[in-house]
Amino acid sequence: MGYGTDNKCQLNDYKKIVMPLFAFVILHYNTLDDTIECIKSITDNVEYPNYHIIVVENGSKNNSGIALQQQYSDHPNTTVLINKQNLGFAKGNNVGYEFAKYQLKADFIALINNDTLIYQQDFITRIVSKYKKGKFHILGPDIISTVDNSHQNPRDENLDSLESVRKLVKHYQKMLVLNYLFLDVLFVKIKKKFIPGSKLPRSTTSYSKQFEEELHNVKLHGSALVFSPDYVKGYDGLYPETFMYSEESILYYILRRDNLTTVYDPEVKIFHKEDSATDSVFRNKIYKRRFYIKNFILSGKIFIQLMEKDQKNGRHE
Repeated sequence: MGYGTDNKCQLNDYKKIVMPLFAFVILHYNTLDDTIECIKSITDNVEYPNYHIIVVENGSKNNSGIALQQQYSDHPNTTVLINKQNLGFAKGNNVGYEFAKYQLKADFIALINNDTLIYQQDFITRIVSKYKKGKFHILGPDIISTVDNSHQNPRDENLDSLESVRKLVKHYQKMLVLNYLFLDVLFVKIKKKFIPGSKLPRSTTSYSKQFEEELHNVKLHGSALVFSPDYVKGYDGLYPETFMYSEESILYYILRRDNLTTVYDPEVKIFHKEDSATDSVFRNKIYKRRFYIKNFILSGKIFIQLMEKDQKNGRHE
């Protein structure tokens, strides 16, 4: 029996050497049960001998980061990192990304929300195989909402020019005033009723149907992004200047600017519960909308600065 066990251990060690290291980065904020369920969905289902889970505790107010450290202290393939303050989505994820890149020397790095679930045994194997068949920089899976069963990838890019970003920021500045007056929802209803066919500006939209074929160079949903060795070698994660929102649009802009490739693979699947961290902070829908509007305005201004700087330097897409 001992001989067989030793052989199995040696085989697993060999597989880890020859198979790419795949790192999951999970950004945690407040919602402990979601994060634990997310990790469990990986450890219970994903069959791959060389992966590591990195949880980034992003300044939670409920000491849930300490609970995560204690729970996974004896798990050799799970690391919990603690941020003393909330760094936001991009910088918070980048903490885990850089740990995966520089400390673990990971080949693939997946940034997944803590309210996502993976049930595919061959989730990683499919991604590695896809990369070997045709190189890409970022892969996006079929993201299925557990709220309404809609499919969130790929995204429809509305911010395709400097003018479109400026226009959307101005729109949200008006919406912020209406929100403080508790009139933003009423404004939307009136516009829809009295101006048939009118569409309020949006930063992005997703499609409800599933795209059953592989798509290239499309915008991907930020709840699940898989970065290949080609991206990892040249970039340290997401553009770090925003706190929350517009990360997908800025990433897509940079990808086009730098001639990088994306692929949407409908054969790779992940489930998304949506907005659990934000909902844990804002029970009132008015304040939740205000949080979104304020942060989108800030992110939009940062996006404008990036595009203007690139245009000045002749580096825009």
